[in-house]
Amino acid sequence: DLATIVSLELIQNLHNAKSKDSLYGLLNENTTPMGARLLRANILQPSTERVKLTARYNAVEDLSTKEDMFVSVRQSLKGLIDTDKVLTSVR
Repeated sequence: DLATIVSLELIQNLHNAKSKDSLYGLLNENTTPMGARLLRANILQPSTERVKLTARYNAVEDLSTKEDMFVSVRQSLKGLIDTDKVLTSVR
């Protein structure tokens, strides 16, 4: 409920609204607005589906234990984002 979200400072710090000292602020390393919105939605309404949770756990485990996979995914995403910026500026 809303009181829990506020008291646990999931999205916003109680003492300083502009501070990044909240769960969302600390976790948000997204490079796109869509990723940031997805993270916020997952914090506010976390899944309880076992299959979805297991898939996420496995993905996090792979990315945290296989450095080459992490670097490859990060570079691929960075390339997509840079390409999108170029295409947007051309229009």
